[in-house]
Order: sequence, then structure tokens, then C-alpha cells
Amino acid sequence: MPTASVERRVAELRQKIEKANYEYYILDQPSIADEAYDALLRELTELEAKHPELVTPESPTQRVGTAPSARFAAVEHAAPMLSLANAFDETELRAFDQRVRRLLGRDEVGYVCELKIDGLAINLTYVDGKFTQGATRGDGLVGEDVSANLRTIRSIPLTLREPMKGRVDIRGEVYLPKASFEATNKERLERGEPAFANPRNAAAGAVRQLDPKATAKRNLAMWAYSAAGLDVGSQSELLTRLKALGLRVNPSWRNAATLDEVIAFIGEWKDKRHDLEYGTDGVVVKVDKVADQEKLGYVARNPRWAIAFKFPAEQATTTVEDILVYVGRMGTLTPVAALAPVIVGGTTVRRATLHNLDEIRRLDVRKGDRVVIQRAGDVIPEVVRVETDAREQGTAQPEFEMPERCPVCSGVVVHPEGEVAYYCSNPDCPAKSGQRVGHFVSRGGMDVEGVGEALITQLMERGLVKDPADLFFVTKEQLLELDRFAEKSATNIYERIQAARRRPLARVLLALGIRHVGETTADDLARWIALKLPQDADMGTVFDLLRASSVDELQAVEGIGAVVAESIHDYFARPEEQAFLDKLVRAGIQPLMPAQRQVTGGPFAGKTVVFTGNLEHRSRDEAEALVRSLGGKPAGSVSAKTDLLVAGPGAGSKLDKAKSLGVKVVDEETFEGMLR
Repeated sequence: MPTASVERRVAELRQKIEKANYEYYILDQPSIADEAYDALLRELTELEAKHPELVTPESPTQRVGTAPSARFAAVEHAAPMLSLANAFDETELRAFDQRVRRLLGRDEVGYVCELKIDGLAINLTYVDGKFTQGATRGDGLVGEDVSANLRTIRSIPLTLREPMKGRVDIRGEVYLPKASFEATNKERLERGEPAFANPRNAAAGAVRQLDPKATAKRNLAMWAYSAAGLDVGSQSELLTRLKALGLRVNPSWRNAATLDEVIAFIGEWKDKRHDLEYGTDGVVVKVDKVADQEKLGYVARNPRWAIAFKFPAEQATTTVEDILVYVGRMGTLTPVAALAPVIVGGTTVRRATLHNLDEIRRLDVRKGDRVVIQRAGDVIPEVVRVETDAREQGTAQPEFEMPERCPVCSGVVVHPEGEVAYYCSNPDCPAKSGQRVGHFVSRGGMDVEGVGEALITQLMERGLVKDPADLFFVTKEQLLELDRFAEKSATNIYERIQAARRRPLARVLLALGIRHVGETTADDLARWIALKLPQDADMGTVFDLLRASSVDELQAVEGIGAVVAESIHDYFARPEEQAFLDKLVRAGIQPLMPAQRQVTGGPFAGKTVVFTGNLEHRSRDEAEALVRSLGGKPAGSVSAKTDLLVAGPGAGSKLDKAKSLGVKVVDEETFEGMLR
């Protein structure tokens, strides 16, 4: 039993350490030396070790990380984490300003300009001033619980600096400083793993580490920029309030009375951003007054009162030394320009995608040409145009042609009628296998960190892996026999592979590499499967259901059209895929079924809503997205299960059928009123 003096000392140490954290990570004004800080933390750690009953979740010692997690639980956000519409030039920005002034009915608005951070959006929940949960944005409605990882980030306070009752949700961006990004990529390359394409990917990978101790090593930081549950009158007041509560707020924000002042702010940071120690790819412009924000409202899942201005991609001129062809996991042949090295946006670029043959013809790119390249979204290098005037008379190279044989396996290249892409027809093409394994273990798929291109190549060259399922049968002893593998590295990779046997069903479906099935479709398909199977269904039961599903049944799944349904059906009917799927079942892959989203209390919660006729206030897609975000289910046809039909001008057979079935019918104005 700790004495009163021990309890007082523990409280005193925590107060001093949190004050030091605030000064160092929030204010950037440390008042004590590192050695003194370490001594305080060491004393607290020792006292808590002797008296574990004094340990609390918000203690500074709890930032080191808990035991590794096998998965991340789903978290339904208290309020949707909305995305922002983008503006790419001054014309689009002025159109936004005109729209805001028209809807508010006055010319004087007032904006706040904030740098758009190149990181991962997160939500922090505080109850009675204490950090209780942290989640990723996810799809805006449901994210992943990464609380244990976020606790390791020292710029996230575990206790707010002002006492407050009730719940507050803080939104912000977790990012990786440029220096840490470069160090992380250096380490990954030394381990034979692919480098992260940009700081955002690196930050997302760090936040979603299964082991919080690994997150703690990445030197992540956070900027806060919004909140739900704080009583403020403006965005500028909110930023000031967040800082007072101990949250780290980016200092480079500014009030702007007019759009011209907004444009001046953007122009100022277009060049200055390169001097920052973190990445920014634009400026977020927000209407300042909360009352104006509420009046402007939302369209689909974008606020009408905010917009993200994206900085233009940086460009450079260089020479095309060759045009190469890469083969992807689906056998798609992609032409890529091999360039004379050139620096674009601080990064040396040696390759730029040419997308496909149609794009090459449109640009008229040839070997030896001088070309202008840019990093699209400051990430992917691409050729913008050819400087044809630089071609010397009579020396232009012939037009590029796609090869008739696969450059990897010499298989026949096919070009399906009506498609842009060319494909290798050889099902055993090594490029397909390697790329397929890489896709399978990627972050969006089975999320096996450390299984990069170099490791996959070694495993395939030694005959240990022919398809992704083989990974689960690789032993630690076999890993130890590979180049540059010692006991610790082999153990880490082996344990990560084993942990990947339990993954959300949507990730497993995405990892399969079914043509046309991306993240959204995989999620739609997983939710449909979860309605038909028990929560503890194994992978074999899932595959049996999909094999037995017709194209029409798949097309009836919300979000899946005819082309995608045909692709899914063909995949599960293909004989050459059966051995791979059966092997996954034998590997013991256990899919984690998605929880069905439930929104209670809203006007559409649990209801099926159909739209017909012309909508005047918003597009059909926007209206359906709003219904979905409020817990309803949009449908394309009227049936006995339909709860509501929204009928605009020109409504036809759907309206007649709804009346015959006794379905409630409302006009668009009534629907808008229900939203309010």
C-alpha cells in the first residue's frame, strides 16, 4: 500500500513531466535539459513499478506502448469525418468564394487559411479531459481504433490542460517530419524493403503498426485543427482554444477578410513550404464564423464552408533515355519513361509513368525526346508534354509500339477489344506472381510489414513461395537461411505473417487481387457477405458463398455494377484460382466480419430510400450519399421493403409502383426538411 508521500510524489512527477512535454512538443520552448527530463521519467517509472496500483492510462509512462494487437477494432465516429472539395487554380477558388457569398446573402464573409498537412487524419476522444480513444478517419463514418499507437505520440496530450466535463472529439493530422521520413526510408532500403512513396504513406503505416512499440520509434507528431464538443464562435477562436487545452496547433494560420488575402496567403506559402520540416500540399480555406458554417451546411460529404486549395505539381524538363515496359500483378503492361535524372520538388526522378499506349500516342512521346515531367499530387512522376520543337530535323525516333511478347516471360501479349490495356496471357508469368504477392501483403491488403520486394524475390527464387498463400507455410528456419536474416529479423517476419491470418474480410477480398475490386468494392462485398453468413464463418465458407453466387446476385450488391459483378464471378469460377483459394483455407485464414453500421435517431436510420425524377437541390449521388451517412440504405428500385420514395419532377413508374404498394412518398422539399 503506497504512503501518502509516495502518492504526492507520483502526482508531482507526472505534473512536471507533462509540463515538460507541453513546453517541448507543443510550445517548442523546453525549460529543462534532456537529462533532467530523463531523471524525472526514470523516477516515476520506478515508483510505478513498486506501486502498480498507482498506474493510470494517462500517466506519461504509458506512452511506451502496450502489447502488439492482432487487429484494429472498428470505431464509429460520433460525427462524420468529412472530406474537403478541392480547388486547383484561382478560378475555382473564386467560384467557391462567390458561392459562399451568394448562399450567405452578403459580400463580407471572412476566412481562415491553414496549411494542409501531408499526413493521416485522426480523431482523438477526451472524456472529462482525459484521452480515452483515438481512431483513423477510415471511410469518414467508421475508422480503426489505434489508441495504443497514438498514446506513443508525445505531441498528443493524455490529459487536457484545462478541466472540462463531458466528451470532446479533437480532429487533426498525424505526420512524419521530413528528417524522420528520410531516416525511415533509409532503414527500409537497408532491410531490402521498398521505400515509402511519401511522408503521408509513412505516417499511415506507422500509426497502423500492430506493435505500438514500433510506432513509438517513428517520431510522429500531430497538428490539431478542428473539434466537436467545444463551444466556440469561429474557427480562429477554435484554434486558439485548442492551443490553450494543450493541443499542438500549426502556427502558420491566418485570418483573411477577403479572397484576395486568401490568394496572397497561398502565394506566400507556395514557395516557403519547402523550408518547413514537414510536408504540406496545399492550403485549407474555411469560413471563419461557426454560425455561417452551420447556415452553409454540407453537400454530399463535403462542407460547403471549406475547400482545399492544392499547390500545383512541380515540373522539370529532362530527356527520355528509353521507354520500358513493366508487367503488373494482373499481367497489365505499363509503359514507363526512363529519364535522365532530374530533381522535382526536392526528389530525384528517374522514371515517369506513361500510363498506356493511347497516352503515348496523345503525347507523342519518343525515345530521345525532351519532356516536361511533374509529380502528380507531389508523389507520382508523370510526363506532361513533349517539347517537339527540340527535336532535330530528321532525327526523331520511330513511334513506340507495345511488344508482342511479354518482356518478363515471353508469353503472348493480348489486347482485348474495347480495352486500353495490353496483357501478358501467360498465367504463370513470374512478374504476375511477384507483383501478386506484393499486392497481397500490402497495407490495404493483409498488411504484413517487412515483406517487401527483396524478400519476396528471395522466397520465389528459392521455390518457397509461388503464390501469396505459400507465405503462411514458410517456417522461421527457412527465413533464417535467407540472405541478411538473423534470429531477430526472421522471428519478426514470421510472427507478422502468422498475425496476418486474422484480418478484416474486406482486406482479405482486396488482397486476392480480383480485377476491378478496389477498397470500396471489397468493403461493399464484405458487408453483403456478413449479412449472409455467421460472424464466425471461416474462409472456406466465404469462398463457397462467392462460388455459388450468380452475376445477377452479385450485381444486386449495393455499389457493385455489371462489369465488376462479372469480374468477381469469373474469378471464383476460374479453375486456376481454386488451388490458391483452397491453400488459403488450409492456412487457417480467419476473416473478421464487418459490423453492420447502425445509426440511431436519424430520419433515415434503418430505412430503405429510393429516388425518382429530377432533383433540383443536389445530384442523385449526393442525395444517396447523405442517406447512407445517416444510417439509411439507398436503393435503385421500389419494392415492398422500400420505406420512402423521394419523387422529383418527371417521376414515372417508380412513383406508380410506390403508390400501389403503399410506400410513403415525399417531394424534394420535404426530403430537404428531413435532412435539416
